[in-house]
Amino acid sequence: MKKIVLAALILCNVAAFAQRTPKGSIGFEAGLPVGQADQVYSSVLGGTFKAEFPSSGSKALNYTLTVGYQSFMVKNEYSRFINNATYVPVKGGLKYFTSNNFYLEGEVGASINTNGNYSGSKTAFLYAPGIGVNLPIAGGNAFDLGLRYESRVESGGSVSQFALRLAYKFNL
Repeated sequence: MKKIVLAALILCNVAAFAQRTPKGSIGFEAGLPVGQADQVYSSVLGGTFKAEFPSSGSKALNYTLTVGYQSFMVKNEYSRFINNATYVPVKGGLKYFTSNNFYLEGEVGASINTNGNYSGSKTAFLYAPGIGVNLPIAGGNAFDLGLRYESRVESGGSVSQFALRLAYKFNL
């Protein structure tokens, strides 16, 4: 976990010296559990902050650092026995713009479990490939609409989702 966070911070510090303006975004997320998670959880709700740092080598490439909070909501029939699963994802990655507004994104990192009675790993590897579009608005800001597959890989399997993120993007 420490190595992942340290690598993400170094990557972002190197990228901060780029000539273009770094961006930040605050977003709401809604997801549908898939795979093993679909059996116990009905939906996922959360929020994130994402920082994007332009690459000095490519106008289309940005480095990303994302931190958030997400809650996998237990299905009603299990709610008396199991609590919602809550995680703090910390991810670093790359966002590549295929045109002015459309992008491909890939992030890796760690997912930290915040439940005291959770039987799975406290910290687990996390990966999240995705696609999205920026919808420009006044002042150089934008709405960022993204779709991703995200998976928390644990020793007993994985906790995965398809998630939609709607965010407000601004200059840092």
